[in-house]
Amino acid sequence: MELFVRDSGPPGASTVVLLHGGGPSGWMWDRCTALMDDFRCLVPDLPEHGRSRKIKPFTIVDSARRVKELIQSRVPGGRAHLVGHSLGAQVLVALLAMAPEVVDRAVVSSALVRPLPLAGLLSGISRAVLPLTRNRPFQKLQARAFHIPESDFEIYYDDVRKFSSGALGRVLAENSSFRLPPELQNTAVPTLVLAGEKELGVMRRSVRDLAATLPNARGCLIRGAGHAFVFEHPGPFTGILRAWFNGQPLPEATLIFL
Repeated sequence: MELFVRDSGPPGASTVVLLHGGGPSGWMWDRCTALMDDFRCLVPDLPEHGRSRKIKPFTIVDSARRVKELIQSRVPGGRAHLVGHSLGAQVLVALLAMAPEVVDRAVVSSALVRPLPLAGLLSGISRAVLPLTRNRPFQKLQARAFHIPESDFEIYYDDVRKFSSGALGRVLAENSSFRLPPELQNTAVPTLVLAGEKELGVMRRSVRDLAATLPNARGCLIRGAGHAFVFEHPGPFTGILRAWFNGQPLPEATLIFL
């Protein structure tokens, strides 16, 4: 079974593949892709998410393999620019280690690469928190915290409430136990590594870890931003993407260079 993919933009333009975070599916990129009409955008739903929900089990490595196959089958020349946020950024890091030949330039946004303490317990904890994914008032609060527009709440709520306890446990366990693949130090793909200035310290340290490991990487923090800056500031974020993919100077007013 193949991943469900949204395909937009001019067919002959440079291709960007955008990988969503955990919970919401590929629709999270809609406001960004609307501002990137000079690129062809491919936006897959990752396994056990959205319209790829029946593809299981979710693992970061298997997701990276499937994204590699997507690029090879649907992008002329078999190379594309890649963007990943949060869980999708971890998938992108795994892809950079596994198959750098399919990636032209990459933007890794808010990738946790330092395993969290007690990560192995999260699969069990997921059973306890699963009812919250079905609780509409709680998810309304979550959506506001992540700056998800009110107009997108129903599609967001539909995504999260359809998670099974097994799927939720696998996503949480994969996310919290992910670490830097050793092959990454041999990857020469130009990579911009980002996190919000207001994110947790472990996320900011992950930016430094990735920038130090990848031979051709640049690490930056987005000024005044938290984890949800893709939703909160799609215009400035797509400005960063366009500058990086076109080899132009990065916007100094938006970024803190590390």
